[in-house]
Amino acid sequence: MRIVRAASVTALAVVPILLPVTTASAQPGDPDRPTAASADELSRFTFPELGLGQSTTVDLTGPRTRVTVPSPAGAVPSTLNAVLTTPAWLDRGWVDVESDGRPITRIALDGAAPTTPVSIPLAATRTVDGVIPLDLIPSVIPDDRYCPDPDSDAVRLIDATVDYAGVPAVPGTIADFLPVLLRKLTLFVPAAPDRETITAATIVATSVVHHYGAQPVQVVVRPDSELQGAVPDGSFERSIVLTKNSDAGAELIYPVEQAPPRLYLAGTGSDLTDQARLITSDLSQIAIGTSALAGPDAPQARLAPDSITLDDLGIGTVSGTGSSTATASVDIDQTRLGRSAGNMSVHLIGSYTPGAGSVRASVDGSPLEVWEADDTGRLDRWIDIPDSALSRVGTLDVSVDHPSASSGSSCASAAETTVTLAGSTLVRSTDSLSPVPLGWRSMPQALMPQFDIALADESYAGVVRAVTLAIGLQRLSSLPLDPEVVSMDQALDGSAPAVVISPVAELPDSVTLPLSSVDETTFRITDPEAAGGATELTVDIAEPLATMQVTSVRSNAVLVASWNSAPDELDGMLSWLDADPARWFALDGDILFAAQNTEPMSLSSSALSGADGAAAATDDGTSDRMVVVVVGVGLAVLALGGVAALVFTVRSRRSARDPGRHSGSQ
Repeated sequence: MRIVRAASVTALAVVPILLPVTTASAQPGDPDRPTAASADELSRFTFPELGLGQSTTVDLTGPRTRVTVPSPAGAVPSTLNAVLTTPAWLDRGWVDVESDGRPITRIALDGAAPTTPVSIPLAATRTVDGVIPLDLIPSVIPDDRYCPDPDSDAVRLIDATVDYAGVPAVPGTIADFLPVLLRKLTLFVPAAPDRETITAATIVATSVVHHYGAQPVQVVVRPDSELQGAVPDGSFERSIVLTKNSDAGAELIYPVEQAPPRLYLAGTGSDLTDQARLITSDLSQIAIGTSALAGPDAPQARLAPDSITLDDLGIGTVSGTGSSTATASVDIDQTRLGRSAGNMSVHLIGSYTPGAGSVRASVDGSPLEVWEADDTGRLDRWIDIPDSALSRVGTLDVSVDHPSASSGSSCASAAETTVTLAGSTLVRSTDSLSPVPLGWRSMPQALMPQFDIALADESYAGVVRAVTLAIGLQRLSSLPLDPEVVSMDQALDGSAPAVVISPVAELPDSVTLPLSSVDETTFRITDPEAAGGATELTVDIAEPLATMQVTSVRSNAVLVASWNSAPDELDGMLSWLDADPARWFALDGDILFAAQNTEPMSLSSSALSGADGAAAATDDGTSDRMVVVVVGVGLAVLALGGVAALVFTVRSRRSARDPGRHSGSQ
């Protein structure tokens, strides 16, 4: 049977495919085909592992708060255990828990205790589209001695875990290969990969990470030489094997009974990347066999809209309430816009409580506009957000202040203030020709919609670096990334943004980095956005170093990962980032710097070079804060090298001559 999607040239053939493997294969209906996983593999999942965050705030102003618990086929959630925090202003109350309109339990809240342990039975709930929807419906009565403040002292669900009962089903088709809940993906790649294989590896890894969203799926890359003796996957683990073969296709291979199959993706050149894109595409849902062949499917570049509503961004209508001040907050995510945005403006549409007072708009705490509130309570105003205030994710706050609303002598006499931003609120922007600000906060939207990856080392080790870096960037993005491995020349001379992974000595002259080296012991810090100026720091030791830096080449954003002697420091930096996805979100500035035996540190070239002008200048033109930060880098290097003495010179250059190009020391 051959199925062709009319809207594109993509084709999927569900046919038997013979792959050059030595492990046994089983087809549906075979007596040896595994049907279930062992029950002792089941475990308890925390909310962060389920992608539900560290805590859930129960909305006391709205009708309900929804929590969706993943429910894998065959292994349904049995119990949700957690702790509910109790606000200080509470006299008494309760939280009703419903699922799909059916009452599950009622949790009584004790105002005398700061927390209440809860255990919510889930066995009688229904699974809808792979999840169990839970609605938390609060009913609270405040103590008449307090004025409640639900925003600062809310009811929260913390320390939540979910126990699973039953035996997870073993997938029998490619369509069922990925479960709704995944702990780990193991990716087996050839020990001597070509560029198409590395591209396929990054596509598989990033698409799976995007598919699972906030679930912190661990991605492990292993050489295919370890495949023969590899331990079978657990219930919430999957393995994908990339293999070069003239017969392209995808096939499930079952290594042992009662264990998930491994998915083999075979092909050469673009045929292999076509199979890689199958895994999380819409076509995978009709791959109802153990074998399939994905036809050509060149990804279509996503055109970022110039205007988009909050509804289209998936945010919808947002409201806020308070006694005298109410705030409605909206997170504007540039990765959801699909590009690095500039010239952003927002058409605020909505309403607020009428009366005397003011309306304020701000981004990340920085004020934008203030205007007088009126008796109409109508919100209909354009506000501009300067490029300097933009970041990967910026919080737009719209607040209404009614000072007279709290003039009463009691909570009951105080009027409630409300502000609402309608889902029709419009966000308008243009494509930023050069990301502003240029740095980690411009990643990964500055790499959208498609970007190149160039590797000086295209070996197995290079695959691990490319995959680890790509999945880290993917965790920062709401939309899927689209990487392609190309030559160094093509990456730096082409029209697309790029990621470059290379030793410092092999970086082309066209790459100017914020942190570079003059010689073995002298650093040079240059702000790429400044008209000129550089700062130098000389230390009396040559240490193995690694950096990841954001710069631009021909107005294209380029992320450069480099090392000065051996790649061990870069590998350690990538492993450190990969160990905790939150570290990717915390990156700031434009430099990530690492030396031996220490955690990497984020640095800003504008602060290091004094180009931001925020600190007072000394007689030689340097700023006090800049000297402190730069010396801090030197001290970190020396402390790691076990050297007690530090010899440094700091010079401020107001000429752009010889800006240097190498990160670290050589």
